[in-house]
Amino acid sequence: MGDWSALPQELLGLIFIRLRHAADIIRFRAVCTSWKLVAMEAKQLHLKPLSPMLLLPPNEQNEAHNLLDLSTHKACKIELPETEGAWCSTSCKGWLLTINFTSPYAMNLLNPISRTQIQLPPATMFEDAHSEGKYTSIPTECFISKMVASSSPSDPNCIIMVIHSMWNKLAFCKPGDREWKTLKSGIYHFQDIIFYKGNFYATAKQEVGIVQCDLCPEPKVIPFAPPVWVRSLENKYLVESCGELLQVSRFMHYDDDRDDMSPYNTIRFEVFKLDFNTRTWIKRILNVVITYYYYLHYITVNNPNKNFHYPHLKHGQFYLYLHWGT
Repeated sequence: MGDWSALPQELLGLIFIRLRHAADIIRFRAVCTSWKLVAMEAKQLHLKPLSPMLLLPPNEQNEAHNLLDLSTHKACKIELPETEGAWCSTSCKGWLLTINFTSPYAMNLLNPISRTQIQLPPATMFEDAHSEGKYTSIPTECFISKMVASSSPSDPNCIIMVIHSMWNKLAFCKPGDREWKTLKSGIYHFQDIIFYKGNFYATAKQEVGIVQCDLCPEPKVIPFAPPVWVRSLENKYLVESCGELLQVSRFMHYDDDRDDMSPYNTIRFEVFKLDFNTRTWIKRILNVVITYYYYLHYITVNNPNKNFHYPHLKHGQFYLYLHWGT
């Protein structure tokens, strides 16, 4: 058996840039020090598309996380010592948002593959963070339900926007900023945000349609399109598909006789396309596949790119991954 560490770095680099699955990248890094160095230095790690993944939390017997590859339905163990003393709140573009358990509740972006970290302003630097913290032992500003980025977080011009606090407000920053900037709005309880064709858009509860986020000079939200009228409990998700902006509406029924963790039962999904010329919604017929995972940290809505060739993911379907019992 030859010495794997003696292989030329140029050859290893050619092998590495052809990897498309997170599990293969993790195994590549684990071979030896020289292979790990090649993986860390490869800029393609941040640029190339990987198959969609979900991070599963460790159980009580195992300190390791698991990455579930949605294209193969296989999981691989991954050590993330950077998450010690913190929790993974949500994710975006392959980066995890970690928040420390103790004040000032430091927030970092963590790439679980490269183990690179990017510092964000702490949760105490949200507007009104201290006044809202009185409701719980941990400030409610630490509760981040969604994060989106205008580009790769490794880009110094990247803008990070989050839905935060018990009021589901909007705030944004750039990596390296010292504080979060809040978007002024009389609207609360935002449900989803998306970066689409150079702008951030957000949607809130039933009485609100879609708003555009104006980040300068005074950050605020601007009404953009009216809501789709509904008559039942609804969650809304914003998705880009084939260059179009879609809203996926998840309709639910309240049933307090259910024996599982949540009394809400999903009834159906409806998909609407936004016509930017008339700023109206057009109903579309698309498949939505729903899968439940127990104790998952975040929700992901995924429409695979048609250029991806993964046997378990089909083009033209939306994949909605939820906490079990929601």
